[in-house]
Amino acid sequence: MQIHFLKKALIVVFMLSLFETPLFAQNYSNKPSSIFSFTLGLTSTNLIKDTTGYKSGILFNGGFTYSLTLNDHFNVAVEALYTGKAFKMDSPLIKYRYYYMDIPLYAQWKLGDNVRINGGGYYSIATNSQQIVLDSGKPNGVRINKVSAVKPTDYGFLLGVEFDINKSIGLGARYSMSGSTFFEKNAVNFGVFQFSVKYSPIKTYKVFFGKKD
Repeated sequence: MQIHFLKKALIVVFMLSLFETPLFAQNYSNKPSSIFSFTLGLTSTNLIKDTTGYKSGILFNGGFTYSLTLNDHFNVAVEALYTGKAFKMDSPLIKYRYYYMDIPLYAQWKLGDNVRINGGGYYSIATNSQQIVLDSGKPNGVRINKVSAVKPTDYGFLLGVEFDINKSIGLGARYSMSGSTFFEKNAVNFGVFQFSVKYSPIKTYKVFFGKKD
C-alpha cells in the first residue's frame, strides 16, 4: 500500500510539470511560472538525542522537483527524492545505511531572481536498510546484512537555501529534522544535512496566479 501511494505521488508531480489546464489565466510572463528540475546530492545524517555515540555518515539523494510561482515573492514546491541516511560506530566498526522515499513540500521566499529561502515539511517511507560489518571471510572484507528500518516512516520539518548559477543549474543546502524530536518520546530522530545540485530543463511561462510582468 505504501509503494502504491508513492507511485501515485510520483505520477501527480510529473503530470503537474508537463500539463497546464485551462482553469488558469492565459497570460504569459518573461519569467518562469513553473519549473521541473532534476536534483542530485549528498546527505550527512546524525541521530538527534543519541545516547549510544553514533557518528554521522555520508550517502546520496536524488530525484526531481516541481515548483510553481505564486507571486513575485513566493513559490511553492514539491519533490520526490530517493534519500540515503547513514551513521556508524567506530568500535566495533559498523555502518548503517537507511534508504527512504521522501516527499518534501515547502514554500520558497524569493530574495531577488536567483536566491530562495525554503521552509516546509516532508514525509518519508523506508525502502530498504543495510548493516555493513567487517568480515575477513568475505572477498572484499565486509559483510552486508539486511536489517529492519529504525524508522519505517518519518515526518518532519526542513529549512534551506538555494541559488541559481545560471538559467539551468542551481545549488542548494538544506537541513531537515524529524518531527518526533518535538512530539514523541523515546523515538529515533534523524537530523539530515543535504547539499544538492539542481538541473532545470523544463520551464513554462504561463501565468497561473496574479498578473503578468
